[in-house]
Amino acid sequence: MRARDEGTKIEYCLRSILPVFDEIHVIDNGSRDDTAEIVRSVQASAAGGAKIRLHSYPFALGRFGPEHDRTPEDSVHSLVYFTNWALSRCTRRYACKWDADMVLAREQRGAFAGLLAQLGRGWAAAWSLAGQTVYRTAGGSFMAPRGEVNREVRIAPCGYPVRFQKREHWEELIRPRWLRTHHFAPVCFYELKFLDEGEFDHWSTTEFPSPRKRREWASFERLREGPADGAVRSLPATFLDDQIDATGPSESGGQRPSGPPARKRAVSRLMPRFLGIGATRAGTSWVAAQLAAHPQIRMGRKEIHFFDRKLGAPGTSGSARDRVNQLRYLARFVRARGGGGIRGEITPAYAVLEPEVVRRVAEWMPDVRLIFMMRDPIERAWSQARNGFPRWRGKPLESVGRNELVSFFDSDPVRRRSDYATCLRAWLEYFPRDHFFFGFLDEVREEPGALIRDLLGFLEAKVVAGDAESLEQPVNASAPVPMPDWVRDYLERAYAFDADEVSELIGRQVPWSR
Repeated sequence: MRARDEGTKIEYCLRSILPVFDEIHVIDNGSRDDTAEIVRSVQASAAGGAKIRLHSYPFALGRFGPEHDRTPEDSVHSLVYFTNWALSRCTRRYACKWDADMVLAREQRGAFAGLLAQLGRGWAAAWSLAGQTVYRTAGGSFMAPRGEVNREVRIAPCGYPVRFQKREHWEELIRPRWLRTHHFAPVCFYELKFLDEGEFDHWSTTEFPSPRKRREWASFERLREGPADGAVRSLPATFLDDQIDATGPSESGGQRPSGPPARKRAVSRLMPRFLGIGATRAGTSWVAAQLAAHPQIRMGRKEIHFFDRKLGAPGTSGSARDRVNQLRYLARFVRARGGGGIRGEITPAYAVLEPEVVRRVAEWMPDVRLIFMMRDPIERAWSQARNGFPRWRGKPLESVGRNELVSFFDSDPVRRRSDYATCLRAWLEYFPRDHFFFGFLDEVREEPGALIRDLLGFLEAKVVAGDAESLEQPVNASAPVPMPDWVRDYLERAYAFDADEVSELIGRQVPWSR
C-alpha cells in the first residue's frame, strides 16, 4: 500500500482489510500529515495489527503525467522504481496492490477472504478487482456516481516475471502472457475521494490521458459545484463507519446468488474455451495445426465460420431462438478432433465481426480466451492477394492487372482485415485485454517454440515437447510472389494505419512501424 498524506482515509482502509490479508506493507512516501502516526496507532490498537509493517520511502517522486514521463525508469524518483521496491517488501506467494484510499466493502469481505484463501492452489493466475468511486462532501455526506466502477488487475504472483514497467503518464503491471487473469465479479471496494481535499495533487497535469481519469475529474468538479443530479446515488452519512463496524451485517457476504438455471450453466460449460479471431494470413493456420496436435485440445476443422456466416437470425438474449443458435454452434464440436477437454476453434474472419455479433459472443462465452495473430498490415494484404487470386478467382497473380489489384486492396473485406486497431476496439468493447493472446507472424518464424509455449500456458494446457520439424514447417503458405514496388508504394499510402495505436491497444510493441 503506497501512502502519502492519506491521514483522513488510511485508518478506514486498514481496518477494513485487516481481517483478510496475511500481511500489510504500508510504504509511507514522505507524508506531511499524520499518516505514519495513524498507521502506528492501528498497529497498536487493532486486533491483528501485528500484520502491518510500516516502511519509509524518503525520495520525492515524479507525479503522474509529464513529470513521470521525464523521470528515468531506474531512478529512485520514478514511480516504477518505487512501486517495484514496495512490491519487493512482500514475502508471500501472492501480492495485492491496495491503495490507501480504498476501503474493502463489508458485504464482500467474506467472499474476498475466500478468494485470498484459495490463491496458490492450481494454476498460477492474476485477479482483477472492481471498485466504486465514492465522493464525500465538505459537509460529510457521501455520493456514488452511477456507473463509475473501475476494474484493474491488483493481485498477482510475487516474482520477477510480475513487476511494473514504465508507460506514458504512469506505471503498468506486466506479467507473462501465459498467466491467466480471472475477474472477481462484484464490486469489492470503494475508492474514496473527498471533495474538500486535493484529490488530484499526485498528477502533474489536468489533461488526463485516460477516459477513466477524465470521468473522475469531471465528476469531482461537478460535485464540488453543486448538489448531485439523478446520475448520483446518495449514501447514508454513516456509510464509511458502516464498512468497518463489526456489529453490522454478517461479513460472510450473505447468500450468494443462485446463478443461472442448470441448463444454461450446462450449455455455458460446453462452450469453447478459446477462439482464434484473426488476423487472416497472419499465421493462424500454423497456430491451428499446433493446437490440433495437442492431446488436451479438442478442435473442429479450422474456420467454422459460424458467427460470420451461419449464426442465423439472432434472437434476444436468453430467448428460445438464442438457445437454438447456441445448440447449433455446439453441434460443430460433436465430431471435433482430439479427446481433450479444452475446446476451441479458429476462424480469422471473426476479427471483422460487427459489434452486435461480438456482443453475442460475449454473452455466450464471457470467459472465452481470444487469440489474435498479426503481421505487417501491408505484407498481410499482399499475402491475401497471393492466396486469394489463384485459389478463389482461378488466375495466377502475375496475370492480374493493376486496376484489379487496386480494387482488391481497396475492397472493404481486405482493407478491414489489415486495420487491426478497428478490429480490436470492437472486441475490447466487450472483453478485457487480459482475455487476449497477441502474437505475431514474426514470432512464428523466429521463435516458434517460445510462442507455442506461451500460448499453451495462456490456454492452461500442459506444455509438451513439440516436434521441432513441425514447429518450423509453414502451414497454408502463399506462393512466393515478390511484391512489386508500385504495390508497396500504393499500400503505404492507402494503408497508413497507426502502429503506435495498435501497440497501445495490445500493451506490446508491434514489430512494424508506420
